[in-house]
Amino acid sequence: MSHLQKSLKLLLLVILFSVVSSCKQNKSSLAEYGSVFEKVVISDQGVFRGFSLGDSLKNIKAKEKETPKEEDENYLYYEYKSDSLTTFNVSYSFDEKGLNEIKSDIFVKNNMDVAEDIYNKFKEYFNQHYGQSETEGGFDVWSVKSEKYGEIRIDLSNEFPAFNTTNAIGKISLWIYPDTN
Repeated sequence: MSHLQKSLKLLLLVILFSVVSSCKQNKSSLAEYGSVFEKVVISDQGVFRGFSLGDSLKNIKAKEKETPKEEDENYLYYEYKSDSLTTFNVSYSFDEKGLNEIKSDIFVKNNMDVAEDIYNKFKEYFNQHYGQSETEGGFDVWSVKSEKYGEIRIDLSNEFPAFNTTNAIGKISLWIYPDTN
């Protein structure tokens, strides 16, 4: 093998390695839970979407990608489309300490299997990050420590229709709030 052939072979290997490396580096750590999960959660920093209870309204408004659909001095509400089957909303409520409640509903049209899969991905993520959930009143519940609020709760529920009918909409609800018990 000539020197030129060796050099070309080495160059091809370097290019191939660079392409493979760059593809792996761009993949989010949330991607393993699916594209809908990744679009809803955005970041594994904080408790949800990169935010923690106690964050300021100004901080959240600056980091959310859209203009709020509703807003007042203690409340922000956003709506997003994830894909052709899935939409979701996120609401943030505030008190004198900052962010004190996050609610999100994910709606999946016409495919209860997809809705069930998305629900299971949320549950798997929270189980891996906060330990095994407990079941209370039909919710999967996790207790987590917060700097400003002490114990907080994460409640996850699936509100799928009893029967998979045409035009059925699956709903997954997430609620994060201080545990006042």
